[in-house]
Amino acid sequence: MNQQEATRRMEEEIQFFPWFIQNYFRKKSGDQYSSITLYEYAKEYRRFLTWLIQEGFSSATKLPEVTLTEFAALWPEDLEFYKAHLVKAPKILKETTQKRLAENEQPLPLRQNATVQRGITAIRSLFSYLSEAIDRNTGKPYLEHNMMRKVANVKDNKTMAERGAAIEKKLFLDEEALDFLDFIEQHYIQLLESRQAVTAFKKNRIRDLAIISLFLGTGIRLSELVNLNVSDLDLTAGEARVYRKGGKWDMVVISSVAIGYLKSYLTQREKLYQPDEAESALFLTRYRKKAKRIAGGAVEAMVGKYSEAFKIKVSPHKLRHSVATQLYTKTNSLVQVAEQLGQSGTSATTIYTHIAGKKKRDAMNDLWN
Repeated sequence: MNQQEATRRMEEEIQFFPWFIQNYFRKKSGDQYSSITLYEYAKEYRRFLTWLIQEGFSSATKLPEVTLTEFAALWPEDLEFYKAHLVKAPKILKETTQKRLAENEQPLPLRQNATVQRGITAIRSLFSYLSEAIDRNTGKPYLEHNMMRKVANVKDNKTMAERGAAIEKKLFLDEEALDFLDFIEQHYIQLLESRQAVTAFKKNRIRDLAIISLFLGTGIRLSELVNLNVSDLDLTAGEARVYRKGGKWDMVVISSVAIGYLKSYLTQREKLYQPDEAESALFLTRYRKKAKRIAGGAVEAMVGKYSEAFKIKVSPHKLRHSVATQLYTKTNSLVQVAEQLGQSGTSATTIYTHIAGKKKRDAMNDLWN
């Protein structure tokens, strides 16, 4: 999903919210928060408001009718009750998966801790705003007390080593990343059975290689990649200008592994997709005989298709993990990894110190030799 589509969906969501939550979105949009992040938050607020009504914490019958007074009446125990609700709420699955589980008489899986934590983080951000923003009528904050400060984050029941081991199985490291690109370029076509599939692959192969090489050559996020414009690339300097999560622009270094694929794509972009002069998007697709910016879902499906045929199905986020792990192995610097990934600190990158990898195993095997 690109920023424009996320903005559209966010605006559709918030029109049904109470006025004080709409003010929150105006403030965050003015602070240039990522529209994708705000859309995800909007979904969490819809879930929270619905729960307030269902559980009787609000006398409203519709979401816009939930009042600020009802928010102010919430205590930490009430918010902990909501956290427990998030933990116990079944994970949202595709219809086909739900049907298969039902046929096997298996319970739906609970939401993962990371998903629950996203909901808590969203609610915490809203309460923080409401306890700091000043009501122009009263000259006081909307909320006198921020009760979310008393609500703890969801505990991760996995150790760093366990998480690292799980991630490592889905990484393309060392020569494997280059082998993956070579597989797409030289061998994937041999797996295709229909003429239609071969034709589609040949048309998009140059673009697809440029996309995957850029993931592997930068470690940027899916949203950052699909929102790139042609003008954001400087292949002479080996850099790309990206709009980071949190609404900040950044310059990211592009590894030499991606430069050649990107140059090939740029020389073929207009011929392959015939974009209008006003179309600035870097990566394109054709829809209803018109070139348009490729969607995040299409990129995710494309990465999954190629990676599953090559080794194991992975997401663009796992390619980001691959870059981070490889960079940490080469530099032994969490600061450099954080800077390349566009993260404000190193806390989120410490996972890469716990990914065992071949070097750790070799060291242990040689321990007593």
